[in-house]
Amino acid sequence: MRLQGFCLFSAAAVVVLAGCGGPSLRGEGLLVEFEKNQPLRYRMISERNTRIDLKGESGQRQSAPQTITERLELVMVYTPVEVDLFGLSTVQVSCESAKVTRTSFSGRDSSRDAVESLPEMSFLLTLTPTGRIEDANDFNRVVRQLGQKAFAQTRASAGRVKDPDMISDFIVLQLHLWDSIASIDDPLKGVTAGSRWQSRQLLPWPAPVPNPPTRITTYTLEKIVEEDGRRKAHITSTYELTDDFVRDIPVAYEGTFQMRGLFGFLRRYQFESIDGTGSQIFDIDRGVLEKDEQHYTMKVPADFMLALGDSKPVLEVEQTLSTELLK
Repeated sequence: MRLQGFCLFSAAAVVVLAGCGGPSLRGEGLLVEFEKNQPLRYRMISERNTRIDLKGESGQRQSAPQTITERLELVMVYTPVEVDLFGLSTVQVSCESAKVTRTSFSGRDSSRDAVESLPEMSFLLTLTPTGRIEDANDFNRVVRQLGQKAFAQTRASAGRVKDPDMISDFIVLQLHLWDSIASIDDPLKGVTAGSRWQSRQLLPWPAPVPNPPTRITTYTLEKIVEEDGRRKAHITSTYELTDDFVRDIPVAYEGTFQMRGLFGFLRRYQFESIDGTGSQIFDIDRGVLEKDEQHYTMKVPADFMLALGDSKPVLEVEQTLSTELLK
């Protein structure tokens, strides 16, 4: 399988190199390019406002809605340590800074989020020239370490208690960083204005669930323009929920435990709808993602762990994900 991938992406790279003076007749080849020991720094933000309504069987609101806000800001550094234009490249990933702010029904939460331990860690990713992750074992190790830090120090008699965390947001920001390029159907053919292609993606969710929410993202190449002497692809995205299961999701937690906060009282989430769009800019000549913005709203009915009459919680989740290349 790796040998086939090597041949395919090698040929794609040759096509692009041969057409560096302008778009090829078959379309524009989009590849992720790395320079050895030349780091790429990105600011990544995941911001989520979760509003909970209590509704009766008739759908009538039973109380004023309450809102929880969460915000993760990361500065991540991607340093290529092994570069093969026609094969697999290895990138060392480190975190310069990680900050989480969270407010709950009772006010600001001052507890330390597990993700804020990221600057103490680093990991390796192995990537193809299209940005598809070929080996994420080291990344999975870091996710498990973060998961261990998400548990509160409690008495043994209290059992394991997990604090709120934004580990799933970190996972999504890393796994799908280059998805718009990695998911192009035919790298040899390339893409032209109006081309569309799809990717199945994990969505960040603040509570562990057996089947995490996933979406089908449809990318559209809107245009290729020259900016600052370089060709840049402007790509938009739309979203649709799917029941398809994303394989090989990193697992942060093991065993049984209780959860603190709102999500410790909820179960049976029904990911009902998603509405939103995204846009990004990819520097074709440098092979670098410059900017990505995603905004969407999800409607998620759920149940309480213990029944409260006919009250049924309905969550409205406003999510923003952004990635920006730093100079």
